[in-house]
Amino acid sequence: MKQPSTGICAHQLRRLAAITATAFALGASATAALAQTYPAWAPDVYYTAGTVVTYQGRLYRANVNQTDYASTGWNPTNASLWTDIGAASGPAPSPAPTPAPTPAPTPAPSPAPSPAPAPSGSCAAVWVSSTAYNGGAIVSKGTTNYKANWWTQGNDPATNNGPVGSGQPWTSQGICTTGPAPSPSPSPSPSPSPSPSPSPAPSPAPAPGLSDPAAKSANQNGRAYTVYYPSWSDNWFDATGKTMNEVFKLSNFARIPANYTHVVAAFAQPNFTWGGMAANNWSGTGINFNGRPSDIKAAIDVLHARNIKVILAVGGATYNSWSQLSAEGHAGSGPTITALANIMKDLGFDGLDVDYEIEGLDGYAGAVKAMRKAVDLAGGGRILSVAGWSTGADCTGATQNDPQCAGVGVSYWGGKAGLERQLVNAYPDLKSAFNLVNIMTYDARFENFDGPTAWRQYRQLFPSSTIVSIGFETAPEGWAGAQLVVNNADAQCTGSVILKNSYGQTINQPYSVERYLNAVVTSNLANRNPRDGAMLWQALKTATGTCGSAPLASPGSIGKKAAGVLNLVDDPALQNAPWK
Repeated sequence: MKQPSTGICAHQLRRLAAITATAFALGASATAALAQTYPAWAPDVYYTAGTVVTYQGRLYRANVNQTDYASTGWNPTNASLWTDIGAASGPAPSPAPTPAPTPAPTPAPSPAPSPAPAPSGSCAAVWVSSTAYNGGAIVSKGTTNYKANWWTQGNDPATNNGPVGSGQPWTSQGICTTGPAPSPSPSPSPSPSPSPSPSPAPSPAPAPGLSDPAAKSANQNGRAYTVYYPSWSDNWFDATGKTMNEVFKLSNFARIPANYTHVVAAFAQPNFTWGGMAANNWSGTGINFNGRPSDIKAAIDVLHARNIKVILAVGGATYNSWSQLSAEGHAGSGPTITALANIMKDLGFDGLDVDYEIEGLDGYAGAVKAMRKAVDLAGGGRILSVAGWSTGADCTGATQNDPQCAGVGVSYWGGKAGLERQLVNAYPDLKSAFNLVNIMTYDARFENFDGPTAWRQYRQLFPSSTIVSIGFETAPEGWAGAQLVVNNADAQCTGSVILKNSYGQTINQPYSVERYLNAVVTSNLANRNPRDGAMLWQALKTATGTCGSAPLASPGSIGKKAAGVLNLVDDPALQNAPWK
């Protein structure tokens, strides 16, 4: 998010600060190396391959680029990450040899085919692509019954099946001998005005192959709760030959708490190229995971086994090269679209997220068309989400003829204000392009912006088939001033009370998780979606300050509140580092 009137960037301000700090640290370590003295190893510091540090009186050389996060317990005694090169008081070590390029992994041999299963009796109800199936559900396709290994939707069991533990969503139960009765088309149930759930939903059992009791599974039957995950802050790990339980222990990404139903990996660059799994690197993608694509795929497999959907965000505040992708969108095809479709299929991403943080209506429309095309090319029921600008649904001078703006007034904001409203008015087909809209209802201070007002205008803008979620960011926000608290009673400091909305109407209500969530779940708008929920930027941005006598909202306290209100799993892991 950026300040609309000045162009101050948002989503990745902390990313830029981290990159600057890393560059400074690398320069300092180079100077120390010239003097033949070496810095003491410290957790949570990025080390490049070949860096020499001291630890417990000995010298160690980094084997790979890495960050040894305190939460992992890693240190230089981990022989897979560091090499012991002698006592710290001995002679200077010889320079690190130039590492040989990592060869492309040898494909595992295809397992021998299993013998044809015995007939399993009557055929179950026919699989329907639009139906969401929970783990344990039995369906039929053709003359074969299949059992769902976890929550799945849009994954054809005939082409997405394998033995238990294979990572496939379906397992064949054998040939069925009796024709099934066709599944009736489900009729939508009326959406009553929802009320907060009195207690969090129980966690579904993890999929076969993942038996670690700490691996809680998300609830995809409640409301949506999306979190952005900064790829540049992820730890290095090697998933080669590892089981799901081992990957769960090794990878921070795989251990994202199950309060979140969707995790968005940030960010890929819009001028995107993809070398495929044979290359097994991130060149041309802009993605900054420390692990290789093959390692991240293993983590995504674990997240899928935990019933968590994984989306790849494209764009953000620092990636603004949209022209090629936008042109391909208007043309209907192109190499960038194909590359985005291929990485979704190769790594198992469940969709793409449009994070278009520059101005320009036609460019925005082309980007949305391109990414919708890539999602559809990848198939498998994948989804398209968007990070909606805080004031993107505002009524402005450019949208004064919109019937929804009649009598509303004109927004205080300029810049990108009203851009999403202009988008769906100028390109009506794009109104249904998004499956999920996550509104950045933050970074706009507290004097002239109100999140619930913005959410209602966004909710009215999109069809009921689209999930629309209200957004949170922990303090300090990119455009500092607002102070997010958990409960209404916690609003005890300047910045924790919203003064007015975008139209100058007096609000004087708390800037709290409680108020924002209740605005969603108690909505009586005719086009509401029963899964309308919330979004958090970002998973690792904790807050430790106070607002009067109350603590500021942090990912842990936000997630705990959301678990009860949105009918989510309350994963104990969210109350521990690095998530709380």
